[in-house]
Amino acid sequence: MKVIVPIKQVYDPRTVRVSRSRGILDIREAELMMNPGDRYALAEALRLKDEQGARVVAISMGPPEAEDILREALAMDVDEAILLSDEAFSGVDVSAAVVIVAKAIDKIGDYDLILTGCKASGDGSGQFAPRLAQHLDLPQITRASHLMVEGGKVKARHKLPDGYAVLEASLPAVLSIAEGANEPRYPSLPGSIAAYDERTVAIWGLEHLELTPDEITENTCTEVRGTLAGLERELGRVIKGEPSEAAKELTQELKGGGLMR
Repeated sequence: MKVIVPIKQVYDPRTVRVSRSRGILDIREAELMMNPGDRYALAEALRLKDEQGARVVAISMGPPEAEDILREALAMDVDEAILLSDEAFSGVDVSAAVVIVAKAIDKIGDYDLILTGCKASGDGSGQFAPRLAQHLDLPQITRASHLMVEGGKVKARHKLPDGYAVLEASLPAVLSIAEGANEPRYPSLPGSIAAYDERTVAIWGLEHLELTPDEITENTCTEVRGTLAGLERELGRVIKGEPSEAAKELTQELKGGGLMR
């Protein structure tokens, strides 16, 4: 069994600042990290490796710095790591990213499962897995947990607002793993040392994927015309005093604002 896990490098939200004067996110001092949602997909793939001997391939698209999260994946015992890096890939939207990653997956070939996170912390759109499945013409299960792979099929729970549904798909298939589906793994110190000293990360660009710059441009559908900072919220008023008196004052405030009859 071969499992491919696309992972993404994102900015640590704790280190990102909002520049209201320029209407942009200030990332000059922001730190990079593996997308938290992708850790659940990686942990699920590694569980399949432990239990069923699966071969796990991690891929990521980004600048050379994105190699660090692939080294982290190698330190967790991923078998192979591939970085999709080319100047033509910079600034692409999810539509173009799907085309690029799908080309890499086709090149890897002979896979059974593609496991992704449900969403990225950057935009949180959750579009990548469904659109990748559509592009590859594969069945999919979103917000999946409790995976069971047997007899050429995968069975998983699909998370619903008030419970879950048990879904089944033929292999190969794309599954986005629900947050909280498992306990994310983190690299050990010996694993981290080995990942940098003994392991390699393959670098694939346009030529490796047999893509042209025009194909990237044609599949980029999003145009950013400007950004602005949202309005600052007004601070609320704290009602103090004895609970009974505070409750009366709160009731009057709500009635005065038309929020309560």
